[in-house]
Amino acid sequence: MARRKRYIKGRVYITDDKILVGGKGKKRRVVSMGNDKNNMAVRRISSLYDKNGKKKERLIPIEKYPDIPKPSGVEYKTFRKTISGKPIQEKYLGKTNTRLNKWDMARIRRGNFNKK
Repeated sequence: MARRKRYIKGRVYITDDKILVGGKGKKRRVVSMGNDKNNMAVRRISSLYDKNGKKKERLIPIEKYPDIPKPSGVEYKTFRKTISGKPIQEKYLGKTNTRLNKWDMARIRRGNFNKK
């Protein structure tokens, strides 16, 4: 029996923010949107609420996972290159054991905002 092919779509990684948008470099969780390890498309995962306790706009809410402790959502913007213009590669991202379930991934791909 053949082994099932491992896909990276929906897998959660940890990276520095300065790779994607520049700045100070806060550790951030990102989710992979495709299956190419050498030319990845990722979306950032951030908290569903800002520091004042108000719900952020334009976030797609996701369920709670072991590696994502707070109520979180996925941004609508997809990053395909680093800030320096190079493609995002899997070997430079920190791996986690979490993968988003198929319902969350379907909601993210469709872009349904503010629905849980």
